[in-house]
Amino acid sequence: MKIIFSVLLLLALAPALSSCAYRPDLYQGNFIEQKDVNLLRRGMTQEQVKYILGTPMLTDPMDSSTWYYINYVRFGWSEPEQKKLVVKFNTRETLEDIYGDFEKSSLFDNATTAPDQ
Repeated sequence: MKIIFSVLLLLALAPALSSCAYRPDLYQGNFIEQKDVNLLRRGMTQEQVKYILGTPMLTDPMDSSTWYYINYVRFGWSEPEQKKLVVKFNTRETLEDIYGDFEKSSLFDNATTAPDQ
């Protein structure tokens, strides 16, 4: 009886032990593409940057002139990919610089004029 129970238990657990575990894809953060980063120009207002990139994932609590756009993606059991873009504004709240895992467009320094206040 003990052997029959052991065999039945093993047969019941065999599919669970032999099958591959499923791990769903995971997307977190801001989805940013290089084509969006290419639209950024020095001198843009914070509203213009938000229109292009969306709301930042993080802002520096000590310095609200620094915004962080972070994208984290993991497909199944593969190694996760993380990309970030840091956006810096000057004291007039216009775009000063960007850096991170995206290339700055060659047109970035073609400054836009901020609207008069």
